Amino acid sequence: MKKIILFALFLLWTAVPLVSQTKTMVYGNLGVENVNISVLNTQYGTSTNAKGYYELPIYDRSKQVNLYYSCIGYQDTIVSLMPRQLERDSIDISFKMQKQNYNLQEVGVTASRDFYRSKRGRNIIDMAFLDGNIYLLENKPKASSVVVLDLEGVEKAHADYDKLYEKLYMDCFNDVILVGQDSCLQVYLNEQDSLLSVSVFSRELYREKLLRIVCEFNGAYIIKTEVHDKGLYWLKYNHGKSQDFGYILKNDPKKELHRLCGFLDTIGYVGCQSQWMSIQTEYHQVVAENGGIDLINEGIWDGYMLSLGENSSLLFKIQWYCTIAAKKEYCIIPLIFKDFLQFVDVDNHQIVEINKDFEMVSRRPLKITSGEKYFKNVFLKDEATGEAYGLFIHDGVNYLGLYNTSENNVGMGQKASKVAYPRVFKVHDGYAYSVFYDSYRNQGTISRVKVK
Repeated sequence: MKKIILFALFLLWTAVPLVSQTKTMVYGNLGVENVNISVLNTQYGTSTNAKGYYELPIYDRSKQVNLYYSCIGYQDTIVSLMPRQLERDSIDISFKMQKQNYNLQEVGVTASRDFYRSKRGRNIIDMAFLDGNIYLLENKPKASSVVVLDLEGVEKAHADYDKLYEKLYMDCFNDVILVGQDSCLQVYLNEQDSLLSVSVFSRELYREKLLRIVCEFNGAYIIKTEVHDKGLYWLKYNHGKSQDFGYILKNDPKKELHRLCGFLDTIGYVGCQSQWMSIQTEYHQVVAENGGIDLINEGIWDGYMLSLGENSSLLFKIQWYCTIAAKKEYCIIPLIFKDFLQFVDVDNHQIVEINKDFEMVSRRPLKITSGEKYFKNVFLKDEATGEAYGLFIHDGVNYLGLYNTSENNVGMGQKASKVAYPRVFKVHDGYAYSVFYDSYRNQGTISRVKVK
């Protein structure tokens, strides 16, 4: 379905401090009943009442919010709100929904090209690939399902769960794990193509153990020292501006961690550290003046930044630190090839190469040969073919460029998604898979494009 992209251009005449309110109320009238309004790529949203009116509070105002308007019989619309616009108490977004003119022949062609469609009332949240199968995590209100397909899109297995999961994680041991807000579930596809529940464990164990093991290479597990999975308002080690990698040999009974290499965003770290020291200094002073308990000095602070917000000044500094200075983490992507391992520093466009003896043999620049302004600092690895691709996005459409490992360059390549703004985008066995939501049929849809 064709989408209309509207960029909401609201002028702000006065600056509103971040601490003056904790949410922005988006409201308006669309003139149509039962229009679904949701934050794109999430299940958070609302719908219009009988008079076409709606209200939707936005709580995270630190990043761009894309609102998705959909209704049967009308064209889908996306409205983008920037962080500065969200500093207001309320924003009026009212417009007239445009009716959809259906071309039956065109709809039939589109449907025939879909690789897979979920059942009605389900969203496809995530997908992963293992042993020639495609695993899908599908959600409906308060419940999740796992669907297993073959590589032709034919369903092989299905299991329902009375709990909502938010991510499908495939670890380096080839375990399939459903990640929930508080707990995780490991599932297994047996020889009879039945999905079995193996074990339940905490989100903390998932964060502290599984997320640290990034891959296997030459008989060892490659480990990253820091994982940030708690959320926006938790203090990160080195403010998220560093990352170290090591390895543990599989046959080592002592499981000794050996260092490989490290990365540090010096400028980002210095700026964050200065702000963090300012927050601590003011916090100690305010607590001392009020005769309260100093959580940091008493050693009982758990790292949650907002618990230090003793006054409006501190809250402003904490908001600024968490949503601006320390929000973006230093991004390092490991890529495994036949005889070597590469760590791609996508922020600084550098590559560190490790040989089979776990020695760093080179550090050289990553070259973007074309489409640099569309490059999203993301690499996708096709585990089936061994190829890696750089991700470029232009006008909401994904493009893939083949990464040249010998020349260390990548350029904007072919169009790889049939729709704009796919909810999930993966590469496997020479195909690019795009997941989107069909609001007309109220179901998740997957299309795929052959990667040349």
